[in-house]
Amino acid sequence: MRWKLDINQNYKQTIVIIEAPEMTEEISNLTTFIDQLTCSLLVKKDDTEIKLNLLEIIYIENIERKTFVYTETEIYEINRPLYDLEKNLKAFDFIRINKQTLINPRYIKSVKALFNSRFELSMISEEKLIVTRHYQKEFKALFTKGGLYDA
Repeated sequence: MRWKLDINQNYKQTIVIIEAPEMTEEISNLTTFIDQLTCSLLVKKDDTEIKLNLLEIIYIENIERKTFVYTETEIYEINRPLYDLEKNLKAFDFIRINKQTLINPRYIKSVKALFNSRFELSMISEEKLIVTRHYQKEFKALFTKGGLYDA
């Protein structure tokens, strides 16, 4: 694969064109990454609403019926249930790892197998998260489809 960048002040907007003879896993990963760059979630921090880019999200967690969004440096609140976020963020490769947590797998630093068919994830934010047995099959699929990619 090769790419070309053409910067010109006469262009009114940015357009990304992918020319390929067929759809491949590499192109699919690329389009997912581009979609993440252009999509955002409306979150709250101290009564201020902020549009948060999906690429900044490390994980989303539901605690006592409140949903929190974690980035490297901030914690935001969002007024949407986790099942709704899971449904909408699945297209961007976010996956559910337990009843309370949805992760962006690009931010996994390491994986450690635990007893009872569970896994402990170390995220780049140094948070430790647990993949429960119920969600392990989808988690393991990350590795069988070509591994965790660094987009």
